[in-house]
Amino acid sequence: MFSKSIIWSTIVAFLFFYFIPAGFYAVTTDCFEEYVLIDIMRTEIMPGILAVGVLLLAYAFVRIFQKWAGGDFNNKNGFVFGLWIALLETISIGFIRYSTTDAFEAPFYALDSIYWLAMYVIGGVLVAIVSRKTS
Repeated sequence: MFSKSIIWSTIVAFLFFYFIPAGFYAVTTDCFEEYVLIDIMRTEIMPGILAVGVLLLAYAFVRIFQKWAGGDFNNKNGFVFGLWIALLETISIGFIRYSTTDAFEAPFYALDSIYWLAMYVIGGVLVAIVSRKTS
């Protein structure tokens, strides 16, 4: 359950998914703000709670990838896995949220989906590299 490969891959995925989005959204706030209809953001982010959520995401991402890859931790498998996760989690949910809520305009969901597609693909490749090196 907690092999060296899973622990190191989870740490790398956690660092990637915790720090890169924060930097991205800090830099692109002005671009995204024009598509916000209802501001639902907290005034103060809770870093501890965020860290727990991202740690769970990273661990699940690694565990599912390693099961899915069947021990073949090549970069192509990481890339394809990231595509599937983006389709499952971000792109499909973006369509569902756009059709059921009135918080953001369509371009927000499109830009956010493209961003998370890139994040999950890069994350998949990183996890593949670390899994390969540590297994």
